[in-house]
Amino acid sequence: MDNFNWNFPTEIVYGEGRVNEIGKIAKSYGKKAMIATYKRGGFLDPIIDNVESLLREAGIEFVTFTGIEPNPRAQTIDKAIEIFKSEQCDFVIALGGGSVIDGSKYIAATGFSGGKSWDYVVLGDRVPREYTGAYPIIAIPTMSASGSECNAGGVLTNAETNEKSFSRSAYRYPKVAIVDPGLLTSVPLSITKDSCVDIFSHLIEHYLSSQAESEFADRATEGMILTLKENFDKIIKDPTDIAVRGQIALCSIFGWSGFQALGRMGSIPMHSIEMPLSAVYDLPHARGMTIIIPPYLKVMAEAMPARWAKLARRCFGVTEEDDLKAAKLLSVKVVEWLKDTESYLTLEDVDIPSDQFERMAEDVVRMFPGSEPSTTTGPRPITKEEIIKIYEMSQNSHLTYS
Repeated sequence: MDNFNWNFPTEIVYGEGRVNEIGKIAKSYGKKAMIATYKRGGFLDPIIDNVESLLREAGIEFVTFTGIEPNPRAQTIDKAIEIFKSEQCDFVIALGGGSVIDGSKYIAATGFSGGKSWDYVVLGDRVPREYTGAYPIIAIPTMSASGSECNAGGVLTNAETNEKSFSRSAYRYPKVAIVDPGLLTSVPLSITKDSCVDIFSHLIEHYLSSQAESEFADRATEGMILTLKENFDKIIKDPTDIAVRGQIALCSIFGWSGFQALGRMGSIPMHSIEMPLSAVYDLPHARGMTIIIPPYLKVMAEAMPARWAKLARRCFGVTEEDDLKAAKLLSVKVVEWLKDTESYLTLEDVDIPSDQFERMAEDVVRMFPGSEPSTTTGPRPITKEEIIKIYEMSQNSHLTYS
């Protein structure tokens, strides 16, 4: 087991109706807030209206920025930062899903530290600028997927260069996360399905990439995967079930908090391979992960067969005793699960052609380089050719997972 440091500084305010406490909570962080959220005209409008009303009742001034995209763009975030400064806001209320909360982290930290939001992301050999602090963030998640409400990471897309990357800073942990499962029932079922698969991708990234062993982390991860699968089935039957929404919310939070990887922190190859799909085609991240997971599991099964086999046996009912054979069955079982939940997707389903595969693979190995030339990090260095193969296998449903 590897040595580790772990910190979880975000206060979680959990429960149905707890969003009504936003006024009281906000008073601890200043007199004027920026509410950062998506564009109006969708299912979140009543929630935005309610939060604005609650702040007025509490005497908190605010300005609402309603422009953050599902793949938050650096150019949009920089505009929000200008407004935050000109309006002399004291803190950010991130009201939305992972994209809004990620974007809010860049607003709060870049607004405090200076420069442009893109200055701070990981980009190949470039040394990213370091934050010097951040304005306080209160996160109110309206969907469960990235767990961004309780972690320090965040992705960002550069719309001018069609690049997507990430950064992480301890300054960017939200001070408070108001996790109200009543808000989560407003999410359409199609988005809920994508979000559940995104949670699954977070749970398996480190599990399937670290060379270290931590039975504690393995069992914690496996427990969350089983909880997610069980409640995924339930939420399909009743998307308004608040108790089930709450269970999925906890899987989201702790599945990408570092808790799931204590003692065996790995890398994030599936996310690295997906990022160009979001950057080039503006595909929502969760949909991209749904597409990438099955072929990745198939292509990389021989890299760490014992790990693949353990996950297949403990979470997907595989009984095969031979590790390599069991490892190869993991992708089969995951595809069966995705199809059973009507979540399975291919690039063909989202109208993404094959003409950019080589360029996207080059972006992956350039922006997230591995230990060998033309590779990215993973359970072993993943070559550009293997990344292209994963994209090719993602094209249509004719691929046989057997």
